[in-house]
Amino acid sequence: MKEHKFAVGTRVLFNPPPRHHAAASGDYIVAGLMPADGEGNQYRIENRADRHQRVVHEAELSKATFAPAVIPRNFSRY
Repeated sequence: MKEHKFAVGTRVLFNPPPRHHAAASGDYIVAGLMPADGEGNQYRIENRADRHQRVVHEAELSKATFAPAVIPRNFSRY
């Protein structure tokens, strides 16, 4: 199993694929590391604006290039 690229608390940009047209792209925090599936590592991420969480694949994320994140609460591995 390949290691996760992003750690819990990392600020990331979510770039949803076209099939997820309703998913809000943008600024998120990695809230948890999820087990890999057939498409690779997964993450639970939380939208910084509305606190909505979703599960996404590593390929849909990129590291944010702005100020470091402030972890809003204690997140778990699963």
